[in-house]
Amino acid sequence: MRVSELRDAKPLLLTDAGDVWDRLAEGFTAHARDFGRYLHRPITQQGIWGGVAAESAADRLARMQRDLNVAKQELDGVGTVLRACGEELATHQVRLREAVADATEAGYKVADDGAVTAPTVDVKNLAPGDVAMMNRDHAAHAQEYAGRIGDALSAAQAADKEYAAAIKLFTDAAKRCAKGDWSAGLLELATANGLNSELLSELGMPQKGASPAAVQAWWAGLSPSLQAELIHDYPQQIGNRDGIPAADRDRANRTYLPLLLSSLEADYAGAVGDEATVLKDKIEGVKGIQQQLDRGREPRPYLLGMGSEGNGRAIVSFGNPDSSKNVSAYVPGLNTKLSGHFASSDVDRAWNVAHTANKMYPDTTTASIVWLGYDAPQLDGFKWSATDVMREGDAKAGAPAYDSFLNGIRATHESGSPHVTAIGHSYGSLTVGQATQQPGGIPADDVVLVGSPGVGVDKASDLGVGTGHVYVGAAENDQVTNLPTSNPLEYVAPGSEYGPKKNWFGTDPADNHFGGHHFSVAPGKDTGLAGLATGDLPAHSIYFDPIEGGDSLNNIASVVAGHGDKIQNAAPR
Repeated sequence: MRVSELRDAKPLLLTDAGDVWDRLAEGFTAHARDFGRYLHRPITQQGIWGGVAAESAADRLARMQRDLNVAKQELDGVGTVLRACGEELATHQVRLREAVADATEAGYKVADDGAVTAPTVDVKNLAPGDVAMMNRDHAAHAQEYAGRIGDALSAAQAADKEYAAAIKLFTDAAKRCAKGDWSAGLLELATANGLNSELLSELGMPQKGASPAAVQAWWAGLSPSLQAELIHDYPQQIGNRDGIPAADRDRANRTYLPLLLSSLEADYAGAVGDEATVLKDKIEGVKGIQQQLDRGREPRPYLLGMGSEGNGRAIVSFGNPDSSKNVSAYVPGLNTKLSGHFASSDVDRAWNVAHTANKMYPDTTTASIVWLGYDAPQLDGFKWSATDVMREGDAKAGAPAYDSFLNGIRATHESGSPHVTAIGHSYGSLTVGQATQQPGGIPADDVVLVGSPGVGVDKASDLGVGTGHVYVGAAENDQVTNLPTSNPLEYVAPGSEYGPKKNWFGTDPADNHFGGHHFSVAPGKDTGLAGLATGDLPAHSIYFDPIEGGDSLNNIASVVAGHGDKIQNAAPR
């Protein structure tokens, strides 16, 4: 590749072409969704059609719908490759132009093959030693400029070859589909995703596992125009990365949200049974979050995370955590998943905390977050033993992600020193407890535990923030806070002056042996052990309710706003 070829190229035409292919893919998404809704699903419903002809038609329609989804994936892949190619070539083009400009301004000449020659200098009045030194300097600079130019040309040529090969995969796939073979093109789709990740690496994005501080430093070093391009082209990766500022994560996730919804709806169009139920929950959750974003409440919502992995992921903040003096991050627990219920109930809990804290303490600013960044255990009716609610696995798996998120809050905060409160409700309190045991401890100033079945430690002092910074709320009739251990005697005779009361995951945080501050909560409706067995637990859901919870919400808001001394104290158990 020659200097003029890369210098005069128009790589952004490739990114524009990628956008066109994306719009074409969106059209196929709509076709697949309508196909399932108006053709395939009606014909498979019992009582409408029957017999061999109906079964044959349903099978044929299912295969046609699958083909539409494959076509959509292939078109997505083409758009991905074209955009990635254009952006990488544009990056190398900028490197080339900067190197040529630096050489030219210094008086060096750049040939079209990349060779660099030093400027001609009148040396008749220079001493021989000075001439020799000057020639060495000129040769070194010429070599430096030539190296920069050569690196840019070589990288662009390698990228051109790599992307041409990727496009050929899709060309071959199109020929295959034209012959009637609509099997999913896993090779070309994997190649497209790989190129996507490679481009972010080319731009220096820290690898997975890097600290949020390293991610923040990388992001801050990019130009605003490049940041905007990455938000547009890689919304999922940017929107879900700890260390990216909240406003940028919000823009990225708002871009990604309709794409995620389209993908879920396309999958749902051909799904049946449990798979369809799971997808329906996620679709309702995404739509519910979009409604929360559109409600216009204050403080305004920021969408800091969104994904379909596991039971679904969503992180919503009311108020900007990068500019607010106080930031809380609430981890929900038992039965929480990305669903319509989460998008209304759990997201509203975060708003209640922010609204109440800002109302009670108008001299400061508070942002409140609901963090669904892990798979909470699901209670399946009477099948307690068949769920993960009795085990620590989900909490231990979620703890590092929560710890990273809180570190990201500190890394991107404008002052670098927000007052951070970690809030754990139900099984989420165990996740918070496990996060406190991560290397370096939890990056929080205060810990609030409500409706807790235990947090995996014996005493408040074990949480690493100081006993005086641990706050516990437990409704009298919340059976989850009385979750029996494997030893029934510890439940029948819960605690005494000789030792602490034990819950399933360790010492009951509401027990006087645990330590910390205990704040008042309304007792809640008593459904007894039957409620624990059936999941009828109204007292377990009152902690963030401004009416049903009594003083609970005001107490939580006081701690979050940095006024833990203002809580309404309650006697421990």
